[in-house]
Amino acid sequence: MLRLIDPVTFEVLKHRLWAITEEGAATLRNVSGSPTVSQSNDCNVAILNAAGEGVMIGATLPTHALSCIHTAKYVLKEYKENPGINPDDMFLSNDPYISTPHQTCVVMVAPIFSDDQELIAWAGAGIHVADVGGPVPGQVAVGAQSIYQEATPMPPVKMVERGSIRKDIEQDYLIRSRTRGQNALDMRAKIASNNTIKRRVLEMVQRYGKDVVTGVMDRIVNLAEARLRGVLRELPDGVWSHTSYLDYNDRGKTTFYTCHITMTKKGENLIFNFDGSSPQAPAVINCTYVALESSLMVVMLALFGYAIPLCPEAVLRVIETKAEPGTVVNCSWPAGASKGTTSMSQTIRHAATICLSKMFAASAEHHHRLLAVCQGQMAAAELGGRDQRGEPFGGVFIDTALAGGYGARSFKDGIDTGGMIGGAEVSIPNVETNEFRYPILYLLRRQQIDSGGPGQFRGGAGLSIMVTPHDVERIPDLALHSHGLEIPTAFGLYGGYPGSANQSVIKRDTKIEELFKAGAIPQELNQLEGKIEITPGVISSYLNRGDIYYCLGCGGGGYGDPLERDPELVLKDIQNGIVSREWARRTYGVVVSEKNGAVNLNATGVRRQAISRERQKSATLPIPFHQPVAARPAGKRIESPGRKKP
Repeated sequence: MLRLIDPVTFEVLKHRLWAITEEGAATLRNVSGSPTVSQSNDCNVAILNAAGEGVMIGATLPTHALSCIHTAKYVLKEYKENPGINPDDMFLSNDPYISTPHQTCVVMVAPIFSDDQELIAWAGAGIHVADVGGPVPGQVAVGAQSIYQEATPMPPVKMVERGSIRKDIEQDYLIRSRTRGQNALDMRAKIASNNTIKRRVLEMVQRYGKDVVTGVMDRIVNLAEARLRGVLRELPDGVWSHTSYLDYNDRGKTTFYTCHITMTKKGENLIFNFDGSSPQAPAVINCTYVALESSLMVVMLALFGYAIPLCPEAVLRVIETKAEPGTVVNCSWPAGASKGTTSMSQTIRHAATICLSKMFAASAEHHHRLLAVCQGQMAAAELGGRDQRGEPFGGVFIDTALAGGYGARSFKDGIDTGGMIGGAEVSIPNVETNEFRYPILYLLRRQQIDSGGPGQFRGGAGLSIMVTPHDVERIPDLALHSHGLEIPTAFGLYGGYPGSANQSVIKRDTKIEELFKAGAIPQELNQLEGKIEITPGVISSYLNRGDIYYCLGCGGGGYGDPLERDPELVLKDIQNGIVSREWARRTYGVVVSEKNGAVNLNATGVRRQAISRERQKSATLPIPFHQPVAARPAGKRIESPGRKKP
């Protein structure tokens, strides 16, 4: 049947499907209204074929769309007979062992039937919500020691039956949450998005016929797979590895967890092997297989996006993932995963980015496609309580993560506050919108000096924010959850330095209102009175009136030796507030004249020679490679993710 579709019709319908995902995403944003969705685009949509395979996804966060794929496949496998899959049904889930990376990502999928009652496709939509219950407000169950101490997962349930919301199931879903009103609206946004996608797909079927539309979907996947395999054949065969570490503070103790990847490329196939990764943590930071696969997919779609569309199934047909169950990258029940999208999943992305970039670097033709690590670990805060209107509220603040520094390339600096890898349309919310929505006031939000990784081409600068409660006496629930506080995580490549570490600080009793009355808005913490609290990575806290929360998100990794950077580019960075004079001298060896503000070429040459001599004196022989301490026996590939019963 595929050969009966002429090229013009194929291109028209392919672009029509892309436009449908855009319309579905717009519907999702407009109905939800949450700043997390409407402005940050922490959401996504998907068009799947009848088998639940991802044909086309939106340009926001791929993880939400991939969760739709896992959910649809599970429903097809487990629910065909009971409770059944019928026209106008929709299934909702937030189960990290089946559907989503963690519990506060909630997805809904809808089967699409033709007029003759044949299942021809699926629509899907996913949103990150503020709260789905559990002992701690927000997404991170601080201190949890198993999934039983986190928000209770909801395996796929038939939330919409033949076009009507199941009120009993909806109440069971909403009663868990502290933000029921917003969760109810977000659920209806997913319903509206799925209905939009379903309606547009059926309009295509009515005009072009069922076989043509399903044939176009099949061809999109087949062509994307062929393109990806073709690119891989152009790249050299080899084995590349990388080890990343995740710092996790649990009940006052910081532990470092290992993510070790060995990537093997042979012909037109890629194998990601995670042998050597740490055993699973009790809770919070683990990745389920769903999150592991999603993390790899994000990197693959980003680094090969020049060659293939946003077609997940094409990637799944090409890559093979090996990860032993019971490890931090592929945990087993009852390990918790409430921070599944912003913990080990980020570490997996960093390691995969490095391995793929090393492969690109081994090819003269594709060398320019390598990318240092973008953003590093995410620094996040969640606020909850009663807002300035006396209403309950909950909000996720990941400005510094959504506008992290982008990694450098082999020919170009990383984008300053460029955002997340794989989230082309993800952005930070408007400051005024957040201030209207939540009881806070921003004192600053800016690109942070000296945060990008130095290199011949530097990493993009990160973002810093400083906020204080406003129009309330107290914000009782403040969950801070960050990694990369102990060690930098935005790795550089081939001599490039990593981006900065993250920082998370609270300053108490600052008397900020007295400064406001005097007409002053402080731009540095040291301009304020009060007591500094340097917070650990994961902690539950609070903010009283007059307290300040400061957060710095790391910049991207650099590429190449900083001593080889053009001094005039360093000077430009100084003038733009991206690099300080001190950092220019220390890392780039660039000396700027105090008199005229120009580069002193003679002093720069002397300084760079001095740095080279210092390097030679401190140089040591490479440490022989050893298997990581947490090495485990080789595991088996997990073909079908699902909950492991205790």
